[in-house]
Amino acid sequence: MKRTKHKPHIDKEFVAENAQHIEKDDLDKLSRKRKRLQKILNLKVFAKQKQKFKLLLEILKQYRKGTYRKIPWRSVASITFTLLYIINPLDIVPDVLPIVGYVDDISVFMALMRLIDEDIKEFESWKSSQITEY
Repeated sequence: MKRTKHKPHIDKEFVAENAQHIEKDDLDKLSRKRKRLQKILNLKVFAKQKQKFKLLLEILKQYRKGTYRKIPWRSVASITFTLLYIINPLDIVPDVLPIVGYVDDISVFMALMRLIDEDIKEFESWKSSQITEY
């Protein structure tokens, strides 16, 4: 099946390729749009993924604060791209379409989770070691 420019195939490569265009300023943009992101994440369609989203936000928070820098920039950029993609109402399938509009968002999110699975495990390990130190 031939891919077209209008309907890209959403997979790990899609996330990785688009993450290459993310810059450090985009982390600030995401931070400014945190309320919109929170509102979207509270939708029923994202209920099963809510804890994972919180973990991603925690990774970005610790990265921005400088307390966790073990994660590679490509993973930070991939998380940032994915969250910005989710808050963009005019992505591949517009979010104004009930339920169907979030299918591509969930697909991008799942591709991200496959792409950075090892980085997430390392962060969780780091985070639990921080708790046991106190």
